[in-house]
Amino acid sequence: MVESMSKPSGSCTLSIKGKICLNIVGHMSEGIWILDSGATDHMTPCSVSFDSYGKRNKEQLITVANGQGIPICGSGNIILDSSIVLKDVLHVPQLANSLIS
Repeated sequence: MVESMSKPSGSCTLSIKGKICLNIVGHMSEGIWILDSGATDHMTPCSVSFDSYGKRNKEQLITVANGQGIPICGSGNIILDSSIVLKDVLHVPQLANSLIS
């Protein structure tokens, strides 16, 4: 992944207190993707990133860090690289960044 970045940059944090949480941030051509071990699913606000996509008929919400529920509009697959495909990625337009769970 670092090889595909035009300007490699990022950060990494690790918290340990009963549970381990890993958070890695990297800048990629599609925007910012955050590796978040606390996320339940892959998710992105970017509708144009999807290779395949299906809308959700029933309103479903995800709960973000502040406890607010924000809607999931659909889901599908995203090709990050010729060898990396994220499956069942949730489309959540109100997210600030894309998350890899």
